[in-house]
Amino acid sequence: MITLHKGGDRSVVTNYRLVRLTSIVCKHTEHVIASYLRQVLDKNDWLYDGQHGFRQGYSCESQVIAVCQDIADSLDNGNKIDVIIVDFSKAFDLVPLGRLLTNTANSGVDSRVVVWIREFILRRTQRVNVGG
Repeated sequence: MITLHKGGDRSVVTNYRLVRLTSIVCKHTEHVIASYLRQVLDKNDWLYDGQHGFRQGYSCESQVIAVCQDIADSLDNGNKIDVIIVDFSKAFDLVPLGRLLTNTANSGVDSRVVVWIREFILRRTQRVNVGG
């Protein structure tokens, strides 16, 4: 991993972003596993239609359009609207690994893929390069 300065005071740690430098084999394998997981989730209809992140054909823009359309429809119908916006940045970092793997196994994912994911996460190492 390398650190990239995002801006602001260089002495503040939060002004840096970590960038992962991963081998092409690792990136390709992650892509294959992610594609398989998306197929399983789509086949079992596990994803909520309002889920726009990390889905083919969806984007931040499509999420904004959907929200604006919902608001416009509500106003057209004379309904009142309350909006709560929550930022779940880095929420994945807080998910307990055991629960994630259990839910993955219970969702119809092949057990060999669950074992691969567990081993990949547990046996993964990384380095951070600061200042060259």
